[in-house]
Amino acid sequence: MLQNRDLSPVRILNFQHVLYSQLEVRFTWWMHDSRILNHLQFHLLATSISSVQMGESSLQEQGSGRISAHVLQTGRKLKWASYLCSMVIVLQYLMQSADADPVLGTSRGYCRPVSIANNKTEDCCLPAPTRDPIRFQLPNVQKLRVRRPAHELANDVEYVNKYNLAYARMKALPDDDPRSFLRQWHIHCSFCREAFLSRYLNGTATPYTLQVHYSWTFLPWHRMLIYFHERILGSLINDPEFTLPFWNWDNQLDEGAGQMPQIFLPYNPPNPAINNSFLHEGAVRNPNHLPPKVLPLNFKISDESTGKTSTPEEIKDANLCLVWNMVYNKVSAQEYLGGKYNTSANFASVGAPTVGEPGGSENLHDTAHEWVGMLNNDNYPDYEDMGVFTYSGRDPVFYSHHTNIDRLWDVWQTLPDEVTEDGTRTRKEFDDVDFLETEFTFFDENQDMVRVKVKDTLSSAKLGYTYQDMSAADKLWIDHKPKASTPSFRTTQLSYTPNDYPEVVPNANNTIGSTPVCFKLKRRAPNRDDLKGTQVKHIGELSEGVLMEKVKVPEMMYVRFDVFVDFPTADIETDVDKSDYVGTFTHLPSGVMNMESVISQISAADDDVLYRELNIRFSTGIALRRLGIKDYSTDITVTIVPRFRAGDEDKTITFANLKQEFL
Repeated sequence: MLQNRDLSPVRILNFQHVLYSQLEVRFTWWMHDSRILNHLQFHLLATSISSVQMGESSLQEQGSGRISAHVLQTGRKLKWASYLCSMVIVLQYLMQSADADPVLGTSRGYCRPVSIANNKTEDCCLPAPTRDPIRFQLPNVQKLRVRRPAHELANDVEYVNKYNLAYARMKALPDDDPRSFLRQWHIHCSFCREAFLSRYLNGTATPYTLQVHYSWTFLPWHRMLIYFHERILGSLINDPEFTLPFWNWDNQLDEGAGQMPQIFLPYNPPNPAINNSFLHEGAVRNPNHLPPKVLPLNFKISDESTGKTSTPEEIKDANLCLVWNMVYNKVSAQEYLGGKYNTSANFASVGAPTVGEPGGSENLHDTAHEWVGMLNNDNYPDYEDMGVFTYSGRDPVFYSHHTNIDRLWDVWQTLPDEVTEDGTRTRKEFDDVDFLETEFTFFDENQDMVRVKVKDTLSSAKLGYTYQDMSAADKLWIDHKPKASTPSFRTTQLSYTPNDYPEVVPNANNTIGSTPVCFKLKRRAPNRDDLKGTQVKHIGELSEGVLMEKVKVPEMMYVRFDVFVDFPTADIETDVDKSDYVGTFTHLPSGVMNMESVISQISAADDDVLYRELNIRFSTGIALRRLGIKDYSTDITVTIVPRFRAGDEDKTITFANLKQEFL
C-alpha cells in the first residue's frame, strides 16, 4: 500500500509523472482508434488523468515544505487513477473480439499449397523455426551501407563476382534451411499467394488468408523481404557491407538504366574476369526484351503481336509520365502506399470479401514483372518467372526490381507538394495504429524467425542503408510536364458534353469490356467533412481523385487499363503523355494460362474464389487544372481504355461505382 511506504516527496512526484505519462500514452493510443474507446471509456480515462494532474499541480503550488501532508491524498488519487486505467484495459480486451486489430503475418501454423494450372500446386510453405521467434531490433548504425544502381555495376568485376558467389552459396544450402534460395522465393510465393492465415496479435488465427499485396502492407513487407535477403547474402560471403543493386528503370537519363540489367545476363562478348552464372542460369525471361530493349512502363501486349514499336523518345516520355503520375502525383499515404488492411480483411472473395486497394507504388511496379516474365508465351503456361507472383522470387532480377521500388519510397517521402491547391502538404506515412503495429515474420541470416512491426520499417536510414544519389535522373520525372497538354475536350469538340455519356449506376454491375467505355462523373467542391479520416487540416491540402469501387478482377486473368479524364474519345492508341491521362491499373494473373483451364477444375460453388475485389484510385486534381477545369461544379467524363491480352476479347470486368473522392 502506498500510504505505508516511506516515500520521499521527490519519489512521489516522479511516480506521479511516470504514471501520468503511461496514462497519456494509452489515452493517445485509444483516442487514435475510435473503434475501441467509447464515450464512457473516454470519460473514465480523462477523469483519471485529470486527478493525477490536479494532485501534482497542488503539490507544486504549495512547495516542498508541505508535500508530506499530501502523500496520502496523492496516494489515493494514484490508486483511483490506476483502477480506472485497469477498467479501460478490461473494456478494451472485452471489445477486442468485435473489432479489427493490426495483422500478425507469420509463417507459423496453418499453410496450404498454392494452386496453379492443370490441377498442379506449388508448396511454398516455409520450414518451422528451430528456436522461438525473436523481436526485431533496429541495428546499431555506425555507417550507412549504400545501394548502387545495377547499370553502373555491370563492369565492377569485384562486385559482380562477389554477388554471384553469394547466390552460389545460397543455392547450395539445403532446402530445409530458411536462408536457401528455394525458401527465399517461397517467402514471396507464400505471403503473396495467400498460403497462410492472418493472425491476431495474440497469435490466434483469423478465418482469413494473408495477402501482402493490394494494401498498405505492400511497401513495408517488401522492404523487409529485401532487407533480410540482402543480409543473408552478405553473411554467406562474410561481407557485412554487402548491398543489393537496384534496377533503376525509372532513370531516363543514363543509357542502359532502363534495360534488363547486364549483371543478370550472360556477357556478350564474354568477360573472362567475370562469373555471373548464378545470376542468370535457370531464370526464365522473355528473350524479346533483352538489351538494347528498354522497359516501357506503358507496355502494351497488343504491340507484341502486331510488331508495333515505339521510338526511344516516345518510350522516354511515356516512362517519365507514368513515374510522375504514380509517384509524384500521389501526395497522400493512401494514394501511394495503398488502402487499409487489418484482421477483418478477407481478400479471398468468399462470403463478404474485403475490398483491396493497391497504391501508386504497387501499380507502377507491375509492368516490370510483366515485361521480364513469359506472360505471352504459350510454351510457358505458368508465366514464369517474373510474370507471376508464384514464381517471381526465383529470379534474382526480382530482388533488384523491388530494391528500386524501395528507393522510390525514400524519394516519395522527400518530394514537395505541387499537387494540391495549397501546395503545402507534407508527404508522410499512415499514423494509424493498425498500420504501425502490423507485424510480419522473416528469417534472418542466423536462421532465426524475426518479428518485425511496420513501425520499424519506415526509415531506411534507421535500418542502416541508403541509396546512391540519383537526383539528376529523378529530376526528369519530378519536373515532367506532359508534352501534349491539350485543353479540355469541350473547347475543341463542341459536339461533346459530359451529359452525352451515362453515369455509373451505384452498386450495379457496371461493365468494362475489351473496348473503351466512357462515363459522366459529377463533381463538387471539397468541404470540411472531407477532412475526416485524412492526414490534413485544411481543405486546400486535399487531393482530388476518382475512385472505382469494387472492381471485380478475375484472379486468373491479365487485366490492364488506362484512364483518361475529359477525353471521351481516348482509345488504345491514345498517348499517355497527355494532361488528360490520370493512371494505369495492372493485375497480373496467378500462374495459369486462361480461366477456362481452371474453371473446368473447380466446382460452381467455388466460383467466387476466382475473383478479387479491388478499389482503384486515380489522382485527378492537377490533371484537371492543367486542362483548365478549375471550377468544382464542372462535371467531367472518365474514359477507361482496357488492354486485354489476345483471347480475352469476350471477357468483361464489373465494378460497383465511380465517384469523386478527396484524400
